[in-house]
Amino acid sequence: MKSAIVPVLAAVLSFALPAWAADPLTGVWQTQPGKDGGFGHVRIAPCGGGLCGTVVRTFDAAGQQVAAGDLGAAILSGVLPTGSGGYGKGRIINPETGRSYTARLTLRGDRLEVGGCIMMICRNAGTWQRVE
Repeated sequence: MKSAIVPVLAAVLSFALPAWAADPLTGVWQTQPGKDGGFGHVRIAPCGGGLCGTVVRTFDAAGQQVAAGDLGAAILSGVLPTGSGGYGKGRIINPETGRSYTARLTLRGDRLEVGGCIMMICRNAGTWQRVE
Protein backbone atom coordinates (compact mmCIF):
# COMPACT_ATOMS: atom_id res chain seq x y z
CA MET A 1 0.00 0.00 0.00
CA LYS A 2 2.77 2.42 0.93
CA SER A 3 4.57 1.85 -2.41
CA ALA A 4 1.41 2.84 -4.33
CA ILE A 5 1.11 6.18 -2.53
CA VAL A 6 4.59 7.44 -3.46
CA PRO A 7 4.06 7.54 -7.27
CA VAL A 8 0.63 9.15 -6.85
CA LEU A 9 2.04 11.79 -4.50
CA ALA A 10 4.91 12.51 -6.91
CA ALA A 11 2.46 12.97 -9.79
CA VAL A 12 0.27 15.34 -7.76
CA LEU A 13 3.28 17.42 -6.69
CA SER A 14 4.57 17.70 -10.26
CA PHE A 15 1.27 19.34 -11.30
CA ALA A 16 1.48 21.71 -8.34
CA LEU A 17 4.80 23.24 -9.46
CA PRO A 18 4.62 26.92 -10.40
CA ALA A 19 4.70 27.82 -14.10
CA TRP A 20 8.16 29.42 -13.82
CA ALA A 21 9.74 26.15 -12.66
CA ALA A 22 10.55 25.29 -16.28
CA ASP A 23 11.15 28.88 -17.37
CA PRO A 24 13.41 29.24 -20.44
CA LEU A 25 15.56 31.76 -18.54
CA THR A 26 16.78 29.11 -16.09
CA GLY A 27 20.31 27.84 -16.63
CA VAL A 28 23.87 29.18 -16.59
CA TRP A 29 24.75 32.37 -18.47
CA GLN A 30 28.13 33.93 -19.28
CA THR A 31 28.16 37.63 -18.48
CA GLN A 32 29.52 40.44 -20.59
CA PRO A 33 33.21 41.10 -19.71
CA GLY A 34 33.74 43.79 -17.08
CA LYS A 35 36.16 46.71 -17.16
CA ASP A 36 39.10 44.41 -16.39
CA GLY A 37 38.05 41.90 -19.08
CA GLY A 38 36.95 39.32 -16.52
CA PHE A 39 33.54 37.68 -16.72
CA GLY A 40 31.36 35.31 -14.75
CA HIS A 41 28.87 32.51 -15.04
CA VAL A 42 25.50 33.23 -13.44
CA ARG A 43 23.06 30.43 -12.59
CA ILE A 44 19.45 31.60 -12.93
CA ALA A 45 16.97 29.44 -11.03
CA PRO A 46 13.57 29.69 -9.36
CA CYS A 47 13.51 31.24 -5.90
CA GLY A 48 10.66 32.60 -3.85
CA GLY A 49 8.03 33.83 -6.28
CA GLY A 50 10.37 34.56 -9.19
CA LEU A 51 13.84 33.92 -10.59
CA CYS A 52 17.21 34.68 -9.01
CA GLY A 53 20.77 34.65 -10.34
CA THR A 54 23.96 33.75 -8.47
CA VAL A 55 27.56 34.02 -9.68
CA VAL A 56 28.78 30.40 -9.77
CA ARG A 57 32.14 30.80 -11.57
CA THR A 58 34.46 33.72 -12.28
CA PHE A 59 37.14 34.12 -14.95
CA ASP A 60 39.95 36.56 -15.67
CA ALA A 61 40.43 38.33 -19.01
CA ALA A 62 42.43 35.35 -20.33
CA GLY A 63 39.50 33.00 -19.62
CA GLN A 64 41.20 31.28 -16.67
CA GLN A 65 38.86 30.41 -13.81
CA VAL A 66 39.65 32.49 -10.70
CA ALA A 67 38.14 32.99 -7.25
CA ALA A 68 36.98 36.60 -7.60
CA GLY A 69 35.26 38.57 -4.86
CA ASP A 70 31.82 38.31 -6.46
CA LEU A 71 31.86 34.49 -6.54
CA GLY A 72 28.65 33.34 -4.85
CA ALA A 73 27.03 36.78 -5.04
CA ALA A 74 23.31 37.01 -5.71
CA ILE A 75 23.05 39.53 -8.56
CA LEU A 76 19.45 38.90 -9.70
CA SER A 77 16.42 38.58 -7.45
CA GLY A 78 12.66 38.47 -7.85
CA VAL A 79 12.75 38.60 -11.67
CA LEU A 80 9.41 37.81 -13.33
CA PRO A 81 8.36 37.22 -16.94
CA THR A 82 6.67 40.26 -18.50
CA GLY A 83 5.76 38.65 -21.85
CA SER A 84 7.30 38.30 -25.32
CA GLY A 85 10.66 37.12 -23.92
CA GLY A 86 10.90 40.04 -21.50
CA TYR A 87 11.64 39.86 -17.79
CA GLY A 88 11.59 42.54 -15.12
CA LYS A 89 10.16 43.70 -11.81
CA GLY A 90 13.07 42.20 -9.88
CA ARG A 91 16.47 43.64 -8.99
CA ILE A 92 19.87 43.36 -10.64
CA ILE A 93 23.12 44.28 -8.92
CA ASN A 94 26.23 45.45 -10.73
CA PRO A 95 29.00 43.51 -8.92
CA GLU A 96 31.62 46.09 -9.96
CA THR A 97 29.82 48.97 -8.22
CA GLY A 98 27.41 47.25 -5.83
CA ARG A 99 24.56 49.37 -7.18
CA SER A 100 21.09 47.85 -7.48
CA TYR A 101 18.69 48.50 -10.37
CA THR A 102 15.25 47.39 -11.50
CA ALA A 103 16.03 44.43 -13.77
CA ARG A 104 15.24 44.62 -17.46
CA LEU A 105 16.04 41.41 -19.37
CA THR A 106 15.12 40.19 -22.85
CA LEU A 107 15.61 36.56 -23.87
CA ARG A 108 16.49 36.02 -27.53
CA GLY A 109 17.26 32.32 -28.00
CA ASP A 110 20.58 31.59 -26.30
CA ARG A 111 21.30 35.28 -25.74
CA LEU A 112 20.06 37.43 -22.88
CA GLU A 113 20.04 41.21 -23.22
CA VAL A 114 20.65 42.59 -19.74
CA GLY A 115 19.91 46.06 -18.42
CA GLY A 116 18.72 47.95 -15.42
CA CYS A 117 16.76 51.08 -14.59
CA ILE A 118 16.73 53.69 -11.87
CA MET A 119 13.50 55.65 -11.99
CA MET A 120 13.07 56.43 -15.69
CA ILE A 121 16.75 56.11 -16.66
CA CYS A 122 17.64 52.72 -18.16
CA ARG A 123 21.05 51.41 -19.20
CA ASN A 124 22.10 48.42 -21.24
CA ALA A 125 24.57 46.15 -19.41
CA GLY A 126 25.39 43.98 -22.41
CA THR A 127 24.43 40.57 -23.68
CA TRP A 128 24.92 37.30 -21.81
CA GLN A 129 25.40 34.00 -23.63
CA ARG A 130 23.83 30.72 -22.46
CA VAL A 131 26.44 28.22 -21.18
CA GLU A 132 24.11 25.48 -19.86
